[in-house]
Order: sequence, then C-alpha cells, then structure tokens
Amino acid sequence: MMIARLVEELSAVLREPEAEDDFAYGLAHLPAADADVMVNVDPELEDRAGDDEVEVSDLVARVSAFLAITPEQWERIVAQTVAEIEDAAGETIEPTALRDDLDLTSVVVFIDAVLLAFVAPLQLPDGVVRVQLDADFAFEDIEVEIEGVETIAFDGMDELLDHLSEES
Repeated sequence: MMIARLVEELSAVLREPEAEDDFAYGLAHLPAADADVMVNVDPELEDRAGDDEVEVSDLVARVSAFLAITPEQWERIVAQTVAEIEDAAGETIEPTALRDDLDLTSVVVFIDAVLLAFVAPLQLPDGVVRVQLDADFAFEDIEVEIEGVETIAFDGMDELLDHLSEES
C-alpha cells in the first residue's frame, strides 16, 4: 500500500508516475541540467521493517529537493564527475570534451542518497557512469561500468595497491 501512496503523491512532482515491484518512477524535468530524466524512487522496503519505514512525504520531499538543485550545484557535480573520470583514464581518445558528451539518463532517489546514471556515447560507448550523491546532494562516489568488463571496487588506495601487487 505504501507504493500506491507514493505513486499518488509523486504525481505532484513527476509526470505520470507508476509503480513497479517495490519502487515508483516517472519522468521529470531537472532545470539545473535542462534535461528531462527518468526518476526512480526507492523506499528500500526490503531493507526496512516496521518502525523503520520511510515516510512517503519524506521521499516526495527528497525528489522535490533534488529537482530544485541549483545550476551551480549541478555544475559542481558534473565537474567532479568529469575530473574523477579524467584522472582515472588519463588522455581521452575522442576530441569531444567529456563534459559535453555526458548525458544524464536516470536518477534513483533514496531517503539518504541519490544515484545518477550518465552515458557518454563518444568517450565511453559501452559504459555507464554512476555517481552517488550524499544526503545534501554533494558528490560522494563514482563508478564507471563498461559492458563486458568486470568491475572491482576498492575501499582505498592501499587496497588497490595490494590488489595490483598480487597480480604481478
């Protein structure tokens, strides 16, 4: 029943919201990025039980707050995303700037975080860039997933260096 209420209340901020399994979704305009984007709202029902259930109004407020981020906040998110990718990848092959190639495709809103999914068809043709924002919509983490390539996550530089030394 919570998902039905969520869909009903999301109609104030999303176009034609719908429910699927344990989440709701709909299209919205993100003015800061001047883009229409699919917004998924996940109350994390499987992770919460009873008293720990997230209030529908709190989730709707999170969606509204995210959609109201300023162009300056958005610019900081994009700049940090580009910097992280370029630092990791070094030189880019395509002459198109990564910043111009990034296209926001979807957003997942949780009560305490937001996940952004970008594609960059020229720079990362088989990739998806996932950026995690914290509760204040500030850049927190990034993951680039390339189709057909195994993704390995490390908790820090020491763990990465240990892994690399084991492989040699």
